[in-house]
Amino acid sequence: MALSLLLVACGDNDDASDADDPRREEIRGVAALAVGAYASVGPEALADYMSQGALLRCPKEQLQMALADQPVPTGFKQLKSVDFSGDMVSATITISTEDGEQHIKWTYVEEDQAWRISDMPGLENCG
Repeated sequence: MALSLLLVACGDNDDASDADDPRREEIRGVAALAVGAYASVGPEALADYMSQGALLRCPKEQLQMALADQPVPTGFKQLKSVDFSGDMVSATITISTEDGEQHIKWTYVEEDQAWRISDMPGLENCG
């Protein structure tokens, strides 16, 4: 119920041809929760939403330094687009920052029946 309220509060203005795909709502939920955690606690909070592979490339302890040049979210706005291709999903999300809205692209994989962030801008700065 709380997740449903969070998803409704985050907006419905998605650009979607596959809006009825339940995976889309799952991706939106993970994005909203991850952005909220990042905004509240800092980049290290993203570790709870990242795939095992992403954490091997960029451990929790390195996230703050890796994401230092990225816009810091103050909140989640919306899921702009989702591309389901094979085992990976690319999604463009809109976040609020102190400088206005930013569009960022995150990639997800399914692990243990949950979507996890496998790549995002800044992770290339790890390791």
